[in-house]
Amino acid sequence: MMKTIRIGSGAGYAGDRLEPALELIEKGNIDYIGFECLAERTIAIAQQAKLKNPNKGYNELLEYRMEKVLPLAWKNKVKVITNMGAANPIAGAEAIYKIANDLGIKGMKIAAVTGDDIISNIGNYKDII
Repeated sequence: MMKTIRIGSGAGYAGDRLEPALELIEKGNIDYIGFECLAERTIAIAQQAKLKNPNKGYNELLEYRMEKVLPLAWKNKVKVITNMGAANPIAGAEAIYKIANDLGIKGMKIAAVTGDDIISNIGNYKDII
């Protein structure tokens, strides 16, 4: 028999409201919550931020959101999935780790998915671009 999981949506765009997500984490009896925060415009803004500061390039609301989300998610055993790492998922994951640590949350698993940044390889594609 397959295990049933419940997934909630915490954001549908970069500037979405946070309050419904917090309520869903607290009262929604969910296993996972997703924050979908990327679009062409937001990835371009994130890339510009990363070019100015290699420690940035993630969603500008990441810290604000995670400071509110992590304690509730940890308490309610809700796993958070997001693309708020934007142009710099490693820096985003590091920021989340720092927030969790500052909040006294120990043992939280934090991961980042990489591999889609092809800027260093763009020269290999000059014949088709």
